[in-house]
Amino acid sequence: MASEKPVIVIIHGAFFAPVHYKKLITPLREQGYVVLAPPLPTTGLDDTAAGRTYVDDVKRLLEYLVPYLDEGREAVVLGHSQGGIAASAITEGQTVEDRKAKGLKGGIKSVIYLAALAIPQKGLSLLDLLGGTPPPIFKPIGPFYELTELALAPGDTSSGIPQEEQLAISKSLVHQSKSSIEAPVQFTAGDVTAHKTYIVCTKDVSLPGQEELGIATGCEIVKIESGHFPFLESDGLANEVVKVIVDVAERITAKKI
Repeated sequence: MASEKPVIVIIHGAFFAPVHYKKLITPLREQGYVVLAPPLPTTGLDDTAAGRTYVDDVKRLLEYLVPYLDEGREAVVLGHSQGGIAASAITEGQTVEDRKAKGLKGGIKSVIYLAALAIPQKGLSLLDLLGGTPPPIFKPIGPFYELTELALAPGDTSSGIPQEEQLAISKSLVHQSKSSIEAPVQFTAGDVTAHKTYIVCTKDVSLPGQEELGIATGCEIVKIESGHFPFLESDGLANEVVKVIVDVAERITAKKI
């Protein structure tokens, strides 16, 4: 089992869905990787998302991942944007070393943060990192945050996504559990004992200070010249992210991580 390619887990960001990550998922599967990218319970259009937090996201992710770990497989977890919160928390008790101590096989070997919330301190929430006030791109509606007309608005080039694709993507986005954005995080990137990489998107205006977050939480730093959504900007930038994932995975297979 140790020579097998690690399982790749891709955790989507707030308001988004796994379908938006197909330019990462498809090439990884074509290279022979098992890729798990389930929709998270904190994101959706119906009332089932109400009140859900990253704890519910982790539970969903483990339902998919643990059967592979129990077979002795190792895993690389990638979290994008808000998905970085669950990417940290899913490692609690599930690293190779943690599971070995419990007499279990397999485990999470590495975490990759892609322009992600690598929260450095217990008790902080995503909203805290945003200064305590929602940005203009989303607003509270009952138990949800919903995107406003400013999110991926026509003429807005800050996302880096081609204008002709931005409208279609904006129509496919969904609501986010209010609790998931406001809930304090109790297991942080600083608590993660597995190997960590932070992919800094150097043109990202929506999440400043990425390199500082990565350094503060003990990550290897990789930089790409993109906005917040490199996998939606171009095939070339999506491939750069894939290359980072594959590099980490190959180092695990070669026992260099």
